[in-house]
Amino acid sequence: MSYVFDESALSQEIRKRGAKRVLLQFPEGLRYFSTELVQKLSSSLPDVEFLISGEPSWGACDVAEDEANLLRVDLLVHFGHSPYTWYYPKFPTLFVRAESTLELDDETISKLKNKLEEMKVNSVALTSTVQHASLLSRIKKALTPRFKVEIGRPSSPFMNDGQVLGCDYRSAMVEADVQVNVSGGLFHALGLGLATNKPVLKLDPYTKQVEDITPQVFKIMKIRYSKIMEAMDSTTWVIVQGLKVGQNRPLMVRSLESKLKSMGKKTFVVTSKVLNQDALRNLDRSYIDVFVVTSCPRLPTDDLYSYEKPVLTPGEAKMIITNKLEPYIFPW
Repeated sequence: MSYVFDESALSQEIRKRGAKRVLLQFPEGLRYFSTELVQKLSSSLPDVEFLISGEPSWGACDVAEDEANLLRVDLLVHFGHSPYTWYYPKFPTLFVRAESTLELDDETISKLKNKLEEMKVNSVALTSTVQHASLLSRIKKALTPRFKVEIGRPSSPFMNDGQVLGCDYRSAMVEADVQVNVSGGLFHALGLGLATNKPVLKLDPYTKQVEDITPQVFKIMKIRYSKIMEAMDSTTWVIVQGLKVGQNRPLMVRSLESKLKSMGKKTFVVTSKVLNQDALRNLDRSYIDVFVVTSCPRLPTDDLYSYEKPVLTPGEAKMIITNKLEPYIFPW
């Protein structure tokens, strides 16, 4: 396996807790390894029954507590994430980070150096997903002779220095000319650009490529501002309250509802566990002007951006409420 599942330590912890029925939950990219992992765990724990959750999991905010209760398991093991910044599960849960075993070669580091030289920057902020946090120290060491390199502190003691989530970029909030994000895909790097308003380089440890995604961030930013401007004079708002265990934010919902009503807006609160364009269309009426999503701030920017009416993040709603369009606020 190309990820560290730490089967020995996991087996010891399961035995220590006396669990006899265990549910294993994986994000989409790691479920491929699930059956192999069960075989390894079963060899050392033959008296334990293992179940694999086939439901999607999009983050540590999406822990399968309901499923674990329904199946009456003793323990839930959630792979691929560290505990969520603003929520810790009420069900007995173990988090296994599943760090990647990929290493960076000198050629990839040189690509990054050359790109930074081309950009004529002096300071760099390094961030990564939890899978690649171990690579940051090597990158910092390689860049330090030429650049000032910062690896920020996260918002949670459960996270690594420099670690970012799709909705939490606290560790990137340092003084730097450019953000360098170590991750696969574009998800975290795009969010980083929206959150920091800084140029972003993505170093992909899978493809060994370094890409400047700043133009893509700028394109998304223009789309987001068009949604904000469209919603500025809206009269009727729908506030979406998430039902996933780490996405239910009743205080945020009440705060938005109170502030919007004080501005003379009409509001409706709608709960949702899974939110998509079809769900919005089934709810929509001609007098509804705008939606604000309090569950996951990536839904408006990634999945719902093309909806017929503005779908805003909490940060964007705040910009309208305070009548301050700069700086752009993401995510909260």
